[in-house]
Amino acid sequence: MITTFLFRLSIFLGFIIVLAILIFGYLFFEPFLTESVVTIKVVNMERWGNEKGKYFIFTKDEVFLNSNDYYHNKNNSDEIYPEFKKGYTYKVKVIGIYMPFIARFRNIINIIETTPDEFSQTR
Repeated sequence: MITTFLFRLSIFLGFIIVLAILIFGYLFFEPFLTESVVTIKVVNMERWGNEKGKYFIFTKDEVFLNSNDYYHNKNNSDEIYPEFKKGYTYKVKVIGIYMPFIARFRNIINIIETTPDEFSQTR
């Protein structure tokens, strides 16, 4: 009876350890697994409350995060946020997976290219 309890306990603890390794392994390897370059057109921008270094960039199809992140080796969110303007199209490097139902947004790492909209070019 004690061996059955110890066996079940060891299976449970093994499962917890494997789950923890997978979660922290994903956090470590996320920049390598999910890095991509996308083209976005900015619809709106917002600051995350009064928190410094955390911003939202809204597009027609997706919401992006611009925040400093240790796992993404990013600490330039305050420098690139002023470069975003409504109506402009940007080619940006992003990391992460977009899951709106759990508030998981892709993080903008860097701006590669900027293109103004056609109305701002005529004036």
